[in-house]
Amino acid sequence: MHKLIYRPFVIIGLILGILIIAELGALSSMTWRNQQRIDTIKQDIKQGNQLQQLVFELLKHQWEESVSTSLVIGQAKRHQADVHNKFIDFIENQDPAIKNTRELLKVLQKLLISVEQGNQQDQIKILQLSRKVLLQQMQEEEKLLGEVYLDSQLELKLAILIPSGVFLILLILGFLFLNRHIMVPVNALDKLLSNLIEGEKQPIKDINVDSMIQPLFNNYNRLVTRLSELEQEHQLHTQLLEKEVRNATHTLLEQSNSLARADRLAAVGELAASAAHELRNPLAGIQVALENMLLDCDDEDMSERLQLVNSEINRLTGRLNDLLSFAKQTPEKAKAINLYGLIDELMTLLKYQVKENISLQYQLEENITVFLPESELRQALLNLLLNAIQSIGTEEGRVNLKVEHQDSKLIIDISDTGAAFPDSLLEQGIRPFVSYKEKGTGLGLPMVQRFAKSFGGALELKNDSQGYACATLIFPDSQ
Repeated sequence: MHKLIYRPFVIIGLILGILIIAELGALSSMTWRNQQRIDTIKQDIKQGNQLQQLVFELLKHQWEESVSTSLVIGQAKRHQADVHNKFIDFIENQDPAIKNTRELLKVLQKLLISVEQGNQQDQIKILQLSRKVLLQQMQEEEKLLGEVYLDSQLELKLAILIPSGVFLILLILGFLFLNRHIMVPVNALDKLLSNLIEGEKQPIKDINVDSMIQPLFNNYNRLVTRLSELEQEHQLHTQLLEKEVRNATHTLLEQSNSLARADRLAAVGELAASAAHELRNPLAGIQVALENMLLDCDDEDMSERLQLVNSEINRLTGRLNDLLSFAKQTPEKAKAINLYGLIDELMTLLKYQVKENISLQYQLEENITVFLPESELRQALLNLLLNAIQSIGTEEGRVNLKVEHQDSKLIIDISDTGAAFPDSLLEQGIRPFVSYKEKGTGLGLPMVQRFAKSFGGALELKNDSQGYACATLIFPDSQ
């Protein structure tokens, strides 16, 4: 990834390095040329100064010759001859670069030789020609200085403007390269990853990316493919788990229904035991009366009949005693139960059996503990919840379970949005074998009521302000 980020900068650096080397070469060439020009200007200035010095000396000797005596004139002529010789030596040692100046110096040399031979009239021409040579040198120097100035400006442009422009162009090109080959694909990948978080698994199709980040997109495509495979496996696994949970829930509910039937049979047994108990007392009185009648009866035939009746009464009493003995059962022991865990487990089991049109909701604290028989409490809550679910039927509805503490009591409210309780049930109360539902046995609510009363509680039925049924289990808070 670092190579990918650094590569454009490395390319820009190499291009800038090449340009800098080329620029340094150009600057070095122009500097060398300017140095040559400056040397030429220095040489011309030196030559001009020497020429001016010789001209001044020549003028000086001419003036001294015009104002001096004959003795002095001889000395002046000798000095003038020396100046002429210096002039000639100066001209011979010069090698001017300009053709016109070179030709003027040749003419000046000839004039000096002519003056040396005695032609004094050429001295004025020498002065005029010297002036012309000086002007020519000055023009040459100005031209060289102009070229130096132009080259200096060019050097400034090469040193500042061109690198800045080239750097700006390369920077723009680098940005365009990064934006097209890196930023745009990376932004597209970022969007795809965001969609992937939302659950949209979209693979990357043909996209213009740099070869160095192509593996990143290939890995993304493999990731999407693998996630799709894992999702399919997860869905299959979830379906299998749901099927197993439904089967287990169905089995548990069947067991709960069996327990409910057993409870109903227990209620019938309790009723039968109560009836047997009530019948046994009168039978005991009848048996005592028969025995007294046997003692007082003298008729042998009647005595036989009374003994047969007494035998049947003994047999019936034995049957009632057997029934009472069979009806006796060991009650389940109470224990501490986490009510939230029990209700959560019960709701989880029920939600796999109820249709999607019914919503199950419950509200209670997680640390509520009750001291009751777990199976009986579970069966009582299951009976009330199943009644609420059956009351809703195929309509859209909701079953709510709420647990709270009120006045040192534990209140469990189970309400639904189905049909309300019949007025006759609310007025006459709960009675065994009386049911207001089709195919109902009339033993579910009595069983729940008997369970609540056996632990000091109660079962209350009512309709709320909206006309919905609400069953309330009340237990002492100490439980």
